[in-house]
Amino acid sequence: MLEMRNVTADEFVHWLRAESRAHGNRLAHDPEELRPHFDLERSIAVFENGDIVGGAHSHRLEMSIPGGSTVVAGVSNVEVQPTHRRRGVMTMMMRRQINDVHERGEPFAALFATESIIYGRFGYGVGSVHEQWTLERQHNGYARPQDSPGRIVFVEPADIMTELPEVFRRSTVDRPAVFQRAMHHWEQDSRAPEHRQGGSGGLFYAAYESDGRVDGYVTYRTRRPSLVVNELMAATKEANAALWRFCFDMDLIERTEAIKRPVDDPMPWLLADPRRLQRATRDGLWVRVVDARAALELRSYLASDRVVLEVRDDLCPWNDGRFELATSLSGATCRATGASPDVIVAVSALAPAYMGAASFSTLAQAGLVEECTPGALLRADRMFAVQYRPWTPYNF
Repeated sequence: MLEMRNVTADEFVHWLRAESRAHGNRLAHDPEELRPHFDLERSIAVFENGDIVGGAHSHRLEMSIPGGSTVVAGVSNVEVQPTHRRRGVMTMMMRRQINDVHERGEPFAALFATESIIYGRFGYGVGSVHEQWTLERQHNGYARPQDSPGRIVFVEPADIMTELPEVFRRSTVDRPAVFQRAMHHWEQDSRAPEHRQGGSGGLFYAAYESDGRVDGYVTYRTRRPSLVVNELMAATKEANAALWRFCFDMDLIERTEAIKRPVDDPMPWLLADPRRLQRATRDGLWVRVVDARAALELRSYLASDRVVLEVRDDLCPWNDGRFELATSLSGATCRATGASPDVIVAVSALAPAYMGAASFSTLAQAGLVEECTPGALLRADRMFAVQYRPWTPYNF
């Protein structure tokens, strides 16, 4: 007999160990270090005969959306024990969690999918996409000289909390799907055990300074003959050009790799021969629209128009219906309506359209959106257009 409930304080360590077993990983942190950052009332555990066989959690976080930000349930620690696969444990937890998020008044849930095939059936859709890059040294030249009057300086791990969080914030302004890294995560990064270990592969921090201000930074590893960019944030075009040049020109390095870059990153356009940049695209953040009406009123729009969206949602009856969305450059209103739909969209497809990861027209070509009124797809595309494509450089 399966029982589902929150975990208690006494069960917290057992819950973490169950997750560790499910994912085949040893615990990387002291449970007592993690405990203050977990709200046990947001936890879910499935028990059988007193043993934890499944679990999930969510954090109340702030996520950027087009034109602003909103509260989101950041879903994490999702696991089912290998001994209890295919018994409905995941479905139980996901249904319970989505209802809990709705009752808390949080319009979105979001997660990073270890297995990307799982979450579409629970109404999640791809909310951001990123690229992985490889560039050989002989092809990393710029098309034209770049004026970067600042200088590159190394930053000690203990000092990253001083300047880098503000650079991260400035570099991601107006970018949907971003979570600002919490200060305790910056602190954890600064005290990571790898900083005290010898050998190759350690993480280094370098910053771009100009006129006494830090305008960019890069974190990287050297695994010769490769340099791997973990994160590069630049608040100015000068910082961007200088930091990439710094990575490209490192001695004893034959290629530069980057693990997570936005699909509209300007760096490829700096290159004299961008064809030589090897690019692989994959999903980043997955987003679940939990309250469609509230969500549609929260973001900004780039065109003034009116459209009736019919949302199909098998799990959330409050979402399953028609909504009249009226937008202007100053805001939006959304109300339930009985009018004929202009566009029919599955809730899992609403997330990429909402965040700017894909247009309604593209989703329609994939069979995920249906146009009921001629011209409605183009109108919706214009309304939901974004200046910058969604990107999630930091996993909560």
